[in-house]
Amino acid sequence: MKLLEDIDSYIQAMKEIQDSINQLQGEKFLKNHQKTLLFSLLETISNGVYGDKYRNTDRFKKFILEFCEWEDAERVSLQQLFLVFKEGQPSQEFRNLKIHVLNGIQEYPPASPAPFSCDSTVEEIKALMPKGVTTINGVDIHNLTHVNLLWKYRNSLVHEARSIGSQELFDHTDYPHYVHFTMLEKDGQWEVWKISYPVQFFNNLIEKALVNVREKLIEIEHDPRSNYDFGELWVKSKQLR
Repeated sequence: MKLLEDIDSYIQAMKEIQDSINQLQGEKFLKNHQKTLLFSLLETISNGVYGDKYRNTDRFKKFILEFCEWEDAERVSLQQLFLVFKEGQPSQEFRNLKIHVLNGIQEYPPASPAPFSCDSTVEEIKALMPKGVTTINGVDIHNLTHVNLLWKYRNSLVHEARSIGSQELFDHTDYPHYVHFTMLEKDGQWEVWKISYPVQFFNNLIEKALVNVREKLIEIEHDPRSNYDFGELWVKSKQLR
């Protein structure tokens, strides 16, 4: 079957790009550069299966949820929710939620990576909010889910060449997590948690995605290369409008 050969050829090409990214060498900013390129690879694979059906942000998040098997993608970050509360004092209607957030963060293990499985689901958060309300201090809780935060991180790396959150501190940790810091200042000390995404996490997403994308492409009998433009004319008439 020619279609099967074309699909397997495409999957193999994606694996070769991934291998090339992981062979990069460098010093201080190497991991940032690898993550930027792995983000790019995730997005080109999403193009192979979706084409131009969705906006970039929607396509990225849909792809992560459908193909990458990231169990914690739709959990709400209690760390980010805590910071939202710090931005201002919401009404007493949010008192139970604030207590829930504080108790949840206290359960993060301080001496080891705190996995996102420690966080709450959207349903658990909404159950502690006024009925019909999803916004706190102008921030919608859905924007604090980990799949949305990953898109925020992607934008910082791709558009600003800047990594937000924490650098990798725990060797051989291949899942995203929180890192605990104690900040020392003249008037005392305070504690903070920061998000960290290891390089291997992105490789895991890609490896799972390639298996699932291959199955999907075979199921729908679709050649992923048909979603790419290989022509010599870079700007088409519809792009000029």
